[in-house]
Amino acid sequence: MKNLATSKNDICLIAGSGNIAFEAAISINDKKKLKKIILLNTNTEIAMRFKSITQKFDVRQLNKIIEFIKNNQITKILIIGYVSLPPLNEIKITIQDKLILSKYIFLNNISDQSKILKKFLKHKNIQLLSQKIILKNNLLNLNDESINENHSKLIKQFKNNKKFINRFFNSSIAQSLIMNGSEILAIEDIFGTDHLINRLKNIYKNYDNLIFIKSKKRNQIDEIDFPVIGLNTLKLLKKYNYKVICLYRNKILINNKIEFMQYLKNNSISLIVL
Repeated sequence: MKNLATSKNDICLIAGSGNIAFEAAISINDKKKLKKIILLNTNTEIAMRFKSITQKFDVRQLNKIIEFIKNNQITKILIIGYVSLPPLNEIKITIQDKLILSKYIFLNNISDQSKILKKFLKHKNIQLLSQKIILKNNLLNLNDESINENHSKLIKQFKNNKKFINRFFNSSIAQSLIMNGSEILAIEDIFGTDHLINRLKNIYKNYDNLIFIKSKKRNQIDEIDFPVIGLNTLKLLKKYNYKVICLYRNKILINNKIEFMQYLKNNSISLIVL
């Protein structure tokens, strides 16, 4: 837990949209470690609950965000919630900072935006905190597994494909995968999990053994873009008659975890924890 801040009121939350950002704000505030919130996207809950310490910014104005962080003597930040990142050439920073970013992109051959941002902030003496550590109570563990006996045959068939599924996520292709029994139907693209589920809506009637699988990709860092699943996605899976979902322990954050787990049980959806 090296990167969990220990002194009081020393964390700045950089928040996008989504309930997980609001949960993070409450968690940090309850520990008396929340100093400021930088809001990069509409988040009504945060804006109302933490109005006195919240400042709205456009993500393109990275120079102003860094200036705000420095002026408030903040050295630790947590980034969480959905934010649509623009191309690097639209981000406003100094010429010196552009040279630094270019160094990380070209000399170090780093193509992933989150890794570029992490290195850049480190250069600015700003420490990125791990979403996984700050929100450890939202992680999935083996005790959360919940199996409906009516799905035992389907689950057995699924587990026979476990090695293949592990290789899929280790290849860093996508965060989510949809299967019908042993057949792959679709994988997640840049538009996210709910888009993945909805884009198959016209063919679901042809399948009876739908399984949704989600995990952190091998090359994803804990500080940015850690996989999240919540109640809205679960209700979408229920709408399309998914029988089983599979999530990887310690590699998924569950938004509103108590309600999420109760909804699974109430709606006879099996949860496999790998």
